[in-house]
Amino acid sequence: MIDTPTIHDGRQEAIVRESGLDWVLVRPTILNNKPGHGGVRALTDLSDVHGGTISRADVAGFVLEQVHDDTWLGRALLITW
Repeated sequence: MIDTPTIHDGRQEAIVRESGLDWVLVRPTILNNKPGHGGVRALTDLSDVHGGTISRADVAGFVLEQVHDDTWLGRALLITW
C-alpha cells in the first residue's frame, strides 16, 4: 500500500513504472454513481480533454478488462465517457 504523502507528490507513478511488474495507470475523470454504459473512452493525448465524468461501475469494468488485455500495458491513460 502506498502511503498518503506519496500519493500527493506524484511518486506513486514512478514506483509503479519502476516496479518491474506489468502495469496500466488508469486516471478516471470525475466519478459518478450512474449505471455503467459498458464502454469508455481511453485517452493518452489529453490536449482536447476538458472535464468529463464516468461511472464507478465503468471504471471497475475497465480495470478488470486490463487483467486479460494488454492493449494499454505500460501506459498511463485517462478514461471517460
